[in-house]
Amino acid sequence: MLARVDALLRRAGLRRPPNRRRDVIGEYSFDAAQFAVTFRDRTVTLTPKEFRFALLLFSNLSRPVSRAHILETVWSWRRDVRSRTVDTHASRVRTKLELRPELGYALTQLYGFGYQLDAVPAEAVIATS
Repeated sequence: MLARVDALLRRAGLRRPPNRRRDVIGEYSFDAAQFAVTFRDRTVTLTPKEFRFALLLFSNLSRPVSRAHILETVWSWRRDVRSRTVDTHASRVRTKLELRPELGYALTQLYGFGYQLDAVPAEAVIATS
């Protein structure tokens, strides 16, 4: 039963094996040792908080992530803390990692809840153009 719980926590992005230093999700490669993300032939260095936030979003691709979960996972804060920190970091991550629909990913704020990162198929981008 403990192995199942560990696997669920690992899949949820809450715990990673100590020997895993690189995660590849889609075309984004996350290097935990350098807090760097490589995508589209470029590497961007993030702050440790931005890195954990981005990895949490990518680990939960196409699933809503609550503000409370983000605060607990990335900042180790209690659920009831009111802060614009999450919004500020979301904006920075969106800009640095170029999370725009025309480039294949959309980071959406879910009003009153949190954020959701979605992969946008190329056909959807062409249809809206």
